[in-house]
Amino acid sequence: MHAKGLSIPASELSRPGAEIWQQAERTRIPLAGVPLSLQPTEFIKNTFRNQPVGTTAELQFSALHNGEVIALRLEWADPDRDTDIDDNDHFPDGAALMFPFKGDAPLVTMGSKEQPVNAWHWRADREGVAHNNIAVGLGTSRVTSGAEISTRANHENARWQVVFLRQLQRQGVDTTVQFSPGQNIKIAFAVWEGSNGERAGLKAFSPGWHEFTLA
Repeated sequence: MHAKGLSIPASELSRPGAEIWQQAERTRIPLAGVPLSLQPTEFIKNTFRNQPVGTTAELQFSALHNGEVIALRLEWADPDRDTDIDDNDHFPDGAALMFPFKGDAPLVTMGSKEQPVNAWHWRADREGVAHNNIAVGLGTSRVTSGAEISTRANHENARWQVVFLRQLQRQGVDTTVQFSPGQNIKIAFAVWEGSNGERAGLKAFSPGWHEFTLA
């Protein structure tokens, strides 16, 4: 897949429903639930033993840039708009993008010490921003500053549309991946269905890396 370069203001690229997205290539990303064996506690494993994990089956991915910023758009079906925490079994919807800093970092284990990964995490209860995370294995994800990733989200017709927007280059910031035109980029995806109690490692994810190129 190619991410077209267009002379479009960042404010327009950031709009999930903007007509400009009709010009973007779109690819279907199949998702699967994270195996219960990878969950951190016996309580979680027992609670979800007879309950499906990762109920979002697929998403649609597209990307554009204008030479200064990159916009990454996700869309998936979700009949419920979950934007807050309700008791202990209802959580905000969420989505994340993950990139290896180098090579083929292990995806299922969220990277390793030798091959860390960078994740951009959006949640429906955090308006306008995504957290920038670094991970070097399961249970090691930590939020870092300086990436300045903005988000815009719409929920209509039982579907979420979310756009992540960031400068192609974050000079002097080594805690987030850098992009440039012509680059081939590896990416992975995750979605949390809040009404199913999904949070943290309970999610749907793309089991393998996908690739796209900045045109």
